[in-house]
Amino acid sequence: MMRRIVAVVLLGEPALTDPFGAVAAAAELAGSGRAEAILLARPEDAEAAAAQAAREGAAEITLVTDSGLSDPPQPEHWLELLAGLLAEDARGMLLLLPGGAVGEELAARLTMRLDAVPLGRCGRIVEDGARLIAHRAAYGGRAELVLETGAPRCIATMRRPAAPPKPAADPVIRRADLAIPFAADAPRPEVLPAAADRPKRVDAARIVVSGGRGMGGPEGFALLRELADMLGAATGASLPAVDAGWASVSQQVGQSGAFVAPDLYLAVGMSGTPQHLAGIAPHSRIAAINSDPEADIFRVAEVGLLAPWQEVLPRLIATLRDG
Repeated sequence: MMRRIVAVVLLGEPALTDPFGAVAAAAELAGSGRAEAILLARPEDAEAAAAQAAREGAAEITLVTDSGLSDPPQPEHWLELLAGLLAEDARGMLLLLPGGAVGEELAARLTMRLDAVPLGRCGRIVEDGARLIAHRAAYGGRAELVLETGAPRCIATMRRPAAPPKPAADPVIRRADLAIPFAADAPRPEVLPAAADRPKRVDAARIVVSGGRGMGGPEGFALLRELADMLGAATGASLPAVDAGWASVSQQVGQSGAFVAPDLYLAVGMSGTPQHLAGIAPHSRIAAINSDPEADIFRVAEVGLLAPWQEVLPRLIATLRDG
């Protein structure tokens, strides 16, 4: 059975920091085959989105446009668009959605609509003939769960792979102009401004100030939050810091946490394990503060400061406060 490998790109959702990441993952999985991409966008955004999908490795691109998309688009609308496009396709298919809460919610709902097998948040998927072997992190990244299935339809979420994508030459581009009617009295979510004291979402921030096991306790995270507030940043954390109760699960960055793609990622007291670095986009610039000269974080940081955070953070906060 020839299985289609199809990535979905959701445009217009501010919480998606890397909407094309699933396309790069699909292209890597397809190898010498043809990765497909389905782009959900407004008509005015379609051409630029198709060009970006081709740069990410999509050899076949379907532009699904609907001028009725709200701002931001609602998951119900995306669900109807995708279900309407794929419901009649009886071929074998692996559908990839972007990692994160938005993609995972839509994947779960599409699983029911398309009668597909859910693979969840995958770090790696391998084709073995007609079967798929999916690898997922389990128990907070301490173990790996391997799923094997021969089901014709499977759905997973995947983040951008570490290897840069190979652009597709002369991609085939199709259009599917759809208009999904919604009842006038259908309930719509009410968008409310965030409370002033509510922490910024770590997966949508342009700057992330993150702490690890080396912070030693909650006192260090209090300084991190103060610094983050001054920079307009979000506060992140490693798995050990979350396990210790110094930060919330919503702040966890890494393979078993949130995927972030900030312009600047400041890692404080962090060793830099591969599991943690897997949650940081390749294009993010990393700066590190650590007192251990052998810390792996210095291997990937563009700027590194070898010093105890107890000396650096108060002085950095004071400098920013004084202007």
